[in-house]
Amino acid sequence: MFLSTYTMKVDKKGRVSLPASWRAHLSADGFDGFIGFRSATHDAIDARGMRAFQALMAKLSAAAETKAGAFDAELFTDGANPAGYLASVAVDVGFDGEGRLSLPASLKDVVGAGCEQLVFVGRNNFFQIWSAEAWAAQQATERAAFDGRVRAARGGAA
Repeated sequence: MFLSTYTMKVDKKGRVSLPASWRAHLSADGFDGFIGFRSATHDAIDARGMRAFQALMAKLSAAAETKAGAFDAELFTDGANPAGYLASVAVDVGFDGEGRLSLPASLKDVVGAGCEQLVFVGRNNFFQIWSAEAWAAQQATERAAFDGRVRAARGGAA
């Protein structure tokens, strides 16, 4: 489980440390790293351990087969296989011996190649990587939505 939010400094070589507890969780999957890809909804990187990524791929494949049929989904006719697309853009990112990572160019472009700080945001079974500026705006949006839901659940009381 990925909990909390961590702001980490990017060193002069472009490396950044992942929170130690998250590294341990990811390594338990048998891979000292994560699978990363551009978020479908934000200017952020979605990152999952190997098992969580495999589970996402299975869900995408099943949904594609239900919609397009197994044959068309497997042959990727008319873009009928989102799992196939995701497999083509996802990148495995490994840690060095000190638990640091270097984002490949395709992922650096998502958060801005010159970022001096990256924000690692826990999302329960996955995490996201944001630039500090983009996360500040997103966090304010999410907090307002969360507060609104809490007020609504309480019948509009503050």
